[in-house]
Amino acid sequence: MLGSVSTATLDVLDALRDDGHPLALISNATSDTAETWPQSPLAQRFDVAIFSCDVGLAKPDPAIYHLAAERLGVGPAECIFVGDGADGELAGAAAVGLTVFRTTQHNDTDPSWGGPAFATLGDLPAMLREPFKVMEPSGAHTGHKTA
Repeated sequence: MLGSVSTATLDVLDALRDDGHPLALISNATSDTAETWPQSPLAQRFDVAIFSCDVGLAKPDPAIYHLAAERLGVGPAECIFVGDGADGELAGAAAVGLTVFRTTQHNDTDPSWGGPAFATLGDLPAMLREPFKVMEPSGAHTGHKTA
């Protein structure tokens, strides 16, 4: 799975890094996935990789999001979380103050999510250059730009 990453996905990650965004991965993955991570073309594109099997935490536990922010050297409010909604990850990220975007490109596991969403990962770099609405944990929307 990690070895078959599309060129388009790698290009998006490179564009995000070129725009100055440090990147972290939070994954509720098995130890098999974590063990193959260093050989993945994704590994060199992320500054931080947190695997639930390594840290004893899993999404949507608030501690895993805090850990990612800490390892990036920023506060949760400075982070943007992108996910498809599996495991309650969107609400979990929003609850600790991350700006949350739902992607529907590969899976759409939380279609009821009321915050910003996009269908193509390639849209993300341009979206982050524009002001956007943040989904607050309470469900209220406020204008805010973090990137």
